[in-house]
Amino acid sequence: MAEGKIVWSDEEGDLRKKKPNKGQEAPVNESKVILLIRRLTTGKGRAVIEITGLPSNKKWCQKLAKDLKKSLGVGGAFKNDFIEVHGEKIDQVKALLEKKNLKYKQTGG
Repeated sequence: MAEGKIVWSDEEGDLRKKKPNKGQEAPVNESKVILLIRRLTTGKGRAVIEITGLPSNKKWCQKLAKDLKKSLGVGGAFKNDFIEVHGEKIDQVKALLEKKNLKYKQTGG
């Protein structure tokens, strides 16, 4: 039995199901963000642009992923710690990041 850990409260109910920091994400200082961009290919030769080095603000990352996909007209996804953009669009991704005044570094090929 775990000592000292409260799991139930009359006011809040089951505390094990409560998510910490819900809705309290820190704002992103875009001038300090440096994204890492790299081009990956799968075994069948399909190219994917992977963007890492993202801040911990999930909503900001989702919005960036949505803006990139929509403006490029491609598929992709925001996964836990990176954004994936489908297609050979690395130059267009760089141009869009510059337009949004975001700093980046290209790694790999």
